[in-house]
Amino acid sequence: MLEATLSGWKNWYSENRSEKYNIAYNIKETIDEDTVLVRLWISQDGKAPKNAKKYSNKVWIKKGVKPANGLVIVNATGESPLLLTTKNSFLLKVNSLTKPYLWRCRNCGQLLKSNSPIIHCSTNARQLAHISQETTNWFNSFIENIQWKYFPHSEISKGQIGVIEDEEINKIANEAGRDLENILNNATLKRPKFIELYNYKTRYLRVSDLKDYKKFQKVIVKIAGWRKSKPKPNRNAPMGMIEIGHAFDELLQQTFNSISSEEWGLGERVWFNCEELGVTVSGTPDISFRGIPIETKTIKMFPSETNDANQQEIFTYKWKTNYSKQVALYLQGSDREWMFLLIISRESGQFTLVPVNDVAINEMRNEWVKWISNEKYATKLDEYKKLIAEEE
Repeated sequence: MLEATLSGWKNWYSENRSEKYNIAYNIKETIDEDTVLVRLWISQDGKAPKNAKKYSNKVWIKKGVKPANGLVIVNATGESPLLLTTKNSFLLKVNSLTKPYLWRCRNCGQLLKSNSPIIHCSTNARQLAHISQETTNWFNSFIENIQWKYFPHSEISKGQIGVIEDEEINKIANEAGRDLENILNNATLKRPKFIELYNYKTRYLRVSDLKDYKKFQKVIVKIAGWRKSKPKPNRNAPMGMIEIGHAFDELLQQTFNSISSEEWGLGERVWFNCEELGVTVSGTPDISFRGIPIETKTIKMFPSETNDANQQEIFTYKWKTNYSKQVALYLQGSDREWMFLLIISRESGQFTLVPVNDVAINEMRNEWVKWISNEKYATKLDEYKKLIAEEE
C-alpha cells in the first residue's frame, strides 16, 4: 500500500506494527481522517516496491515529538516509524538522476560518464550527482558570509569518551587549529558542483558497519547476495540537510587538496583486523598535520551555538556511537596512540580539534562478541568470509 487516507494508515499500523501508537505532525496543510497521504520508504522498511517514494533525510527535529518539515509520522515504542506526507508536499520532489551517470576515479580524479558502475585506475569509481538548486543557493550564501574561527576543544569535549587532556598535545592542537583557520580564511572557496553518492550495497564490510549493530545486521544478511549480483548505479540523490552535509564534505576535500604546506597532508589508508568477527576493514582519515591523522566531522551547529538543550544530548550521542568508535578503529589499524577529530559547524564555520585515543575499542570488542552469538548473523558472516577467501 503506497497511498491511503490517514484513517487507513492508522488501521494499517495497528494491524502490522502496534495497536498502541502516536502520531506526530509537522506539515503546513490541514490534515484530517480523510486526507490521502503517501508513504515514504525508509531503510528500516526493507526493499521499496516499484514506484514507491524513498526518503533519506533527517526524520526528526526532536525525536518522538517534532518530525522533519512536511512529515506525518506514526510511531510506537520498539517499532519502525511510518513516514507519510501529502501529494503536494515538496518531499516528493526527488533528485532523480539521468543516464549517462557521472563517476569520478578515486585515484586520479578523472570525471567519467557511464550507464553502469565503472572501474578506473584498477578501482571502482565513485558515482556523483549534481547538487540541487536549493543546495546551490545555500552554498552561495555560505561562501559569501563565512568567517572560519578556531576555538580550543575544552569547550565541547569535557566528559566525552577518549578525549586526551595533555598540555603538549593541546599545544599542537592549538597550533594546527590557528594555522587551519588562517588557511581556510585565505582560501578561494569554490561551490561544489557534485556530491559523491553513498551506495549502501557493498562488496566489503566497511568501518561504518562495525560501529553500529543495526547497520551490521542490515548489511551482513545481504552482503553475500550483493557480491554475487551485478552492481547497479544509484538512481536518486539525497536532498535537504543530507545533501548539504555531503556537499560540505566535498567543499572541505577540495580545500584540503589545495593546501600547500609541508605540515599538512592528505590522510593515509589504514587497515583494521577485527579478530572477534574475523574480518578486515579499511578507511582513510581525511587529512594529517605533522603526520598526525585527522578525521573530519561536520555538524549543523555546536551545542554552544543554540539555546536548544537537546543539542548537547545529540552531540554526546554522536560522539559515543560514531566519532569515538571511528577514531578507535583507525588507531587500531595504525601505530599511533592518538589522533585528532576536526569538528566543524556548518552554520557558523567555527571548528575545533580534539585529541582522542582508542579507549572506545574495549566496549566495541565486547559488542562484536555479542553480535555473532546470534546464529543467523554468524552464519551469514561465515558465508561472506568464504566468498572473500575464494577471491584471494
